[in-house]
Amino acid sequence: MRRSRLITAAAASVLAAAALTIAGAPPAGADTVTAAQAWRIVQQYQGVWTAPPSHMTSGDTVDGPLLGNGDIGVTVGGPISNQTFYLGKNDFFSLGSHAIKPLGRVVFAVPGLAGASYRMVQDIARGQAQGTYTLGGTTLTATSWVSATSGVFVTSLSVTGSSQAASFTVQNGAGATPAVSTSGSVLNAEVSADGSGPQARVASRVIGGSQSIAGNRLSVTLNPGTTYTFVAGIVSSIDSSGYQSAATGLVSAMTQADADTLGAAHRSWWQGFWQQSYAEIPDKAVEKQWYGSLYILGSTSRGGKYAPGLWGSWITGNMNWNGDYHTNYNYQAPFYAALSTNHIALMEPYDQPVLDWQSPGQALAAQQGFTGVLYPVGLSPRGTSADMNLHNQKSNAANVASVMIMRWLWTRDTAYAQRVYPWLKQVALFWQNYLTVDGSGTYHVQNDAPQEDNPYPQTDSTLTLGLLHLLMGGLADMSAALGQDAGTRTTWSNIDAHLAPFATTTVNGQTVFRETSTGAGFVNDGNDIVIQHVYPGLQVGLNSSASLLQTARNTVGQMTAAWHGGNAPPTFYAAAATVGYDPATILAGLRAEATQYAYPNMAIHHSGGGIEGVNVVASGLDEMLLQSSQGDIKVFPAWPAATSAKFGDLLARGGFLVSAARAGSTVQYIRIVSQKGGTATVTNPFGGSVQVYRNGTSAGTMTGSRLTLPTTAGETIALAPAGTPLSTINTQLSQPLQSGGSTSSSFSSGFESSGPPLTWTNTVDPSGGGLAAVGGLCCGLTAPEAGPRTSETFHGGTASLMYSGAAQGGSAVHAYLKLYDLSPAPLAIGGGKTLSYWIYPQSNATTPYVPAGSTNSTCVAIDLIFTDGTALRDSGSVDQTGDGAHPSAQCGHLTLDAWNQVTVNLGTRNANKEINRIVVGFDAPNATGGYRGYIDDLSIA
Repeated sequence: MRRSRLITAAAASVLAAAALTIAGAPPAGADTVTAAQAWRIVQQYQGVWTAPPSHMTSGDTVDGPLLGNGDIGVTVGGPISNQTFYLGKNDFFSLGSHAIKPLGRVVFAVPGLAGASYRMVQDIARGQAQGTYTLGGTTLTATSWVSATSGVFVTSLSVTGSSQAASFTVQNGAGATPAVSTSGSVLNAEVSADGSGPQARVASRVIGGSQSIAGNRLSVTLNPGTTYTFVAGIVSSIDSSGYQSAATGLVSAMTQADADTLGAAHRSWWQGFWQQSYAEIPDKAVEKQWYGSLYILGSTSRGGKYAPGLWGSWITGNMNWNGDYHTNYNYQAPFYAALSTNHIALMEPYDQPVLDWQSPGQALAAQQGFTGVLYPVGLSPRGTSADMNLHNQKSNAANVASVMIMRWLWTRDTAYAQRVYPWLKQVALFWQNYLTVDGSGTYHVQNDAPQEDNPYPQTDSTLTLGLLHLLMGGLADMSAALGQDAGTRTTWSNIDAHLAPFATTTVNGQTVFRETSTGAGFVNDGNDIVIQHVYPGLQVGLNSSASLLQTARNTVGQMTAAWHGGNAPPTFYAAAATVGYDPATILAGLRAEATQYAYPNMAIHHSGGGIEGVNVVASGLDEMLLQSSQGDIKVFPAWPAATSAKFGDLLARGGFLVSAARAGSTVQYIRIVSQKGGTATVTNPFGGSVQVYRNGTSAGTMTGSRLTLPTTAGETIALAPAGTPLSTINTQLSQPLQSGGSTSSSFSSGFESSGPPLTWTNTVDPSGGGLAAVGGLCCGLTAPEAGPRTSETFHGGTASLMYSGAAQGGSAVHAYLKLYDLSPAPLAIGGGKTLSYWIYPQSNATTPYVPAGSTNSTCVAIDLIFTDGTALRDSGSVDQTGDGAHPSAQCGHLTLDAWNQVTVNLGTRNANKEINRIVVGFDAPNATGGYRGYIDDLSIA
């Protein structure tokens, strides 16, 4: 939304099960190597909450766990005593206001656990969220997911300790009571968008135990040793005219075995999704955000369903900007991310609302005295609009067309081209009418505002010129491939060749681009319109003239407000990488986006919009790793010097799946899978003679700065420095990222004066766990301790680390203290490293400051904070006895007043991570009283 202020929101039926089926498993990656690498990496990334999310109903991006199947979205807020599941659906646009509306809510209440500790983990690898809530001796675990293969929302529950009364209350989207009925054991709730439709039914029941229904509430007693599964079938009148019976039919006969089978299919879908491509880099915060962004897109877009609006499927109330399809960049941005990451299936819903608006678009153009189509800012489904205002912009249809043209250029899918070609011709027809031509034959754009509501005159918008180059050139290419419109093709090519030049000006002594030749100049306001002819316009790149490239880099450098501006990041980082701006600066900006502008659910949030944020890191990183917009494949074209990286099956222009690895500054290999045939042109990164393998057989060597490789559909080509055996390439393909030497290989400390000194003593780690309800142990101390001691209690040598504190009770009782800073040379884990340490937890028998009978001192563990901001304790890692690495999981499992060795295989769950710092944590919900002990002989090797 190119606005300087936030504006609040304004006012073929299919039969039963077939209507409820979500598109099946996506195509697998090009090979098992990519599949294995991707699955290894993504399993390490989670979102973690230790308190309920708080930003849930403000009409914009929510900060709660995100679940979705590309149609139905669920996000979770509130404590377990009154937890709300917000239900959204992509097709729930009001027939009256054309704004998207929330579908419903399910309030899950366990009043007996009021005040319980809170821990929620969003597992993006498996598309689920698991909550753990503890009060006293009772723990409730709830695992939730939206089936990837059907319209069912599931929450499975188990409790240890005492039995608990629980209820599920079904509400409409506003939190009010809907009309309800029962069908046997099923509670049916009828909901409507804005009272005007569409309608939907939420049909729910509890599997396991004995439930009761009263009004809009299901009640059940949760007993230890039994699994309880809440299931809700969600079907709208858009899905099926028989939506009511269809929703009830989804869950009425479901058994626990059926739910387990559905869960297995769900997890299989997500595993197949992840196996299509991967990226692996040393900066784990950026890497995590890359996968998190794909998770968000995979959760909110699916073939055969309505396209997601501005905020995806997570609709919790009246959404800003109607939650519509905003055509002047917001709607397009997330779909760019699907392209380079080889998730083309996620682009399927994009075209339909655009094509549905062709007739209104033609009518709007005719009203202005032109042919072709003219589009407003705010589309909504089925040929409707939530905002008919043009805001002085003519470029909206050309902007929308960018996704279609790019998809064609990257996939060479002629069936797809046939589908969108007639509409693209209508967009071009408008511009054939609208452009003016001067005496030199140059085409100009008149009165087209770069930003919404710029006053006229606005001439030769740089953004629109870039989009028209992409449109006209892409259409000419598409028409040739389809064998259609040879005469008009000449017109399109002529316009492409004779559009006005991009206007420039001077800022701080540098030549930069202007937004127009007449009108808006260089604008540094958090938008990036002045550079969008680079991306997504694709009109400047590393093959461009030196002067054009320098102007583009100058422009990026002068756009100081764009790096984290309200509207710029989704396209700005990709543009900066495309023109070869300083890679270290780009990567630092992406890291800030991932760590400072992303919620725990990995949604990047700025004032400008919602799911467009998935493109910030997805395409930003992809353009650093692989570029092909100018016709040749470049690997690591904008990557920091002496920095390792690798990727698998990213999609390049021409339908080529590309994999490559770099160790330090050395490119090890390139692998290209040709999906459509044609010629692959590769910029030679090896610096000399290149070994070529075709389908596993040597094809000799090649030389030159560019390698021209004719291919056939299905062919695999491997390139490496001359003399490299194919076996070496295959080994490198299957390895995790190899360090270029910038990281440490091991760490050890006995806390002796001769060893590495502690970086911090008695210092809480606020970003690594922090402090809650823990004070000083005794003797005037006001805070917990973690510091060296000599000649007290030690396992080896004469020194050890002493820890102490006093738990003060409550649902959250913990203290995480920093020990060692490894950030100057992060320790890469890889596949074989083990954390080992010895711990001596004290009881009242060895220190008077621990209460008699207390095991508090055992609730302590060495913890590791990774470079992506996650922690060992939350990774699911276990020690040699199978107990969790989390400090709370060690409670009662260590022998008091004795040395216990703890070892944790780090590679099992964290092989792709690097250690930023070492901390010691005490974590014991509801504990009271002192704790104290010693740690010695710490190693990571």
